[in-house]
Amino acid sequence: MKKVAFVAPTYPVLSETFIQTEVASVKSCGHDVCVMTFEIEESEKSFDYDIVKIGRDIRVSEIVNINWFGFIKAISFVSKQTSMPKKSLFAYGFKLALQLAEKDINHVHAHFCQHTAAHAIVAAKLLNITCSFVAHGHDVYEFAYDIEQKISSSDFVVAVCKDMLTDFNSMAKGNVKLLHCGVNIKQFQLHPKTEAKQLRFVFLGRLVEQKGIHHLIDALAPIAQPLDIHLDIVGTGDLEQQLKAQVEQQGLTRNVTFLGAKPHEWVKENLPNYDSLIAPFCFSETGCVDTGPLVLKEAMAVGTPVITTNIMGCKEIVSPETGFVVREKNVEELREAIEHFAQLSSNDKTEMGMRARTRVEQSFNSLKQAQQLSHWIENPA
Repeated sequence: MKKVAFVAPTYPVLSETFIQTEVASVKSCGHDVCVMTFEIEESEKSFDYDIVKIGRDIRVSEIVNINWFGFIKAISFVSKQTSMPKKSLFAYGFKLALQLAEKDINHVHAHFCQHTAAHAIVAAKLLNITCSFVAHGHDVYEFAYDIEQKISSSDFVVAVCKDMLTDFNSMAKGNVKLLHCGVNIKQFQLHPKTEAKQLRFVFLGRLVEQKGIHHLIDALAPIAQPLDIHLDIVGTGDLEQQLKAQVEQQGLTRNVTFLGAKPHEWVKENLPNYDSLIAPFCFSETGCVDTGPLVLKEAMAVGTPVITTNIMGCKEIVSPETGFVVREKNVEELREAIEHFAQLSSNDKTEMGMRARTRVEQSFNSLKQAQQLSHWIENPA
């Protein structure tokens, strides 16, 4: 089987566990794997594969592996880039190629379609090996850099939701595949809910515009006290102070608690304690959007129903049997969904959570997703 290098901007990142899940799942399919990154973050977690900083400890002797016909292809690709410094792109792409050669890599797979995908394509062409990339959201809809050239220059491209697949196919001619990010279902156990008078809701994510938390606070304002709702907000971000002020203004200080950022282990342990995850995601003013939020699948995997919006991948993840989907930025619809959920019997909520778990097992199992990715890596045409 091909040896696979994953390319990421920074690794490991607390909010990007989907990359760690994919790397581990592809490894479990039988591939030798490593991660190439521009910045290595300190982590308490240990990994059973190498993490290599791009550009460090280059072995010049690996230059014998450069394919000179591929060299011409790499130069051609670099010359068509308009959003990156061409000299830097080629220089780091060349260094990455030497590092890939040292590890006998046969396929390189980049996460995000900005500079990581560009460097991966350059390096792959220099070595005459196959390459691919997966896009996630802001790199497509907020800060898009020469995506058309990257699509047409890769052996295959992964879109994480149907809307992105359609958009990519309209941008350029290429080998575009659909594959949702998966969840390691062994790490997320289905837990029975405990009866409680209070309705316990949770929001998990960065406190930024596209997460829509400000709409959630407005939706809760008239119903939180009558329905005895408590919302825990887990995460930090630019809007934290603004959101805290909004909670106070709406008289929700007893109903909403800001817990700050929590490690992924906390998420896995505590998600089952909530009646529902609320994810009111939306398009930001700049076009930033979540395209296939993993947190929805993680909540569903532990039997916690989800209330979310009809944008991008969210509408593909949550079905009417497993939660509620409302129109983005629609406070009234969000409020009605919360009220509807609150009126469900305990048994109905439990059944909804069990169906959510089943949906994740069938459609978003990281091992099944990795097996599909592995097949494309072995047979990219």
